[in-house]
Amino acid sequence: MNTLEILSETPEYYHTYVKLVSGEDLEKELEKSKIFSQEFFSKIPIEKYDYAYSTGKWTIKAVLQHITDCERVFAYRALRFSRFDKTALPGFDENLFADSARQMKTSIQFLIDEYLNVRNSTIDLFKNMTEEMLVFKGNANGHFFSTRSLAFIIIGHNMHHCNIINERYLNI
Repeated sequence: MNTLEILSETPEYYHTYVKLVSGEDLEKELEKSKIFSQEFFSKIPIEKYDYAYSTGKWTIKAVLQHITDCERVFAYRALRFSRFDKTALPGFDENLFADSARQMKTSIQFLIDEYLNVRNSTIDLFKNMTEEMLVFKGNANGHFFSTRSLAFIIIGHNMHHCNIINERYLNI
């Protein structure tokens, strides 16, 4: 398996995310991304978490919740596809999720812990999948994805948002 193979199993909209994944070992990349993100979010000064770089943009807290919410959605899709479910799955409105999440009163530590719990669950989900499960293609939001492409999207989506936080929120 190589990046071109994964890209051929992934809708074009998500290619940017897949290209951010540096390796091809799925479990290793999920773990590496988890460790990077845990360290990254733990180093952000507490006063920055409620900062948004422009009116109408999400706060860092909202971005972290978005990463976690999207991982849950993509992992659920991967579960369904890995079980050879041919049912077309609906899309979801990430902005509706973010608007709803703003109502929650959660601490930064809770958000980081939630992210880690979800990622550990994702790692466990993919850990024992067979090659047949990983290459099965299912339909979500009108597009076909292989099960494994969803793992690469999860990793790349996570990295994409960490890069945005660095560039637009922290100016690193």
